[in-house]
Amino acid sequence: MNVHLTVKGVAPLYKIFGKKNDIDMTFPGNTLQDLVDGLIRKYGNGIKKAIFDAQDEIDMELRVVVNQTDYLSYGERMDRLLNEGDTIYIMGVG
Repeated sequence: MNVHLTVKGVAPLYKIFGKKNDIDMTFPGNTLQDLVDGLIRKYGNGIKKAIFDAQDEIDMELRVVVNQTDYLSYGERMDRLLNEGDTIYIMGVG
């Protein structure tokens, strides 16, 4: 699956992605968990440190939105089904 990932206000990810806020990512699977696993395989464990909390969820301090309209609630994010061509936003809150 291929999606577009946009990151705003998450400095560690900006550095990991080679000072880019936008990347296209191809990964096996179709959930947000699959996307994150693909990011970790491609960019290393720095991804985990940058976005995960102690429960291996995307930290509640980060906002995750799919296609500018679907805000994903904490605790339900990782199972979210994604579609080919979706744009996923990960943004710092505050």
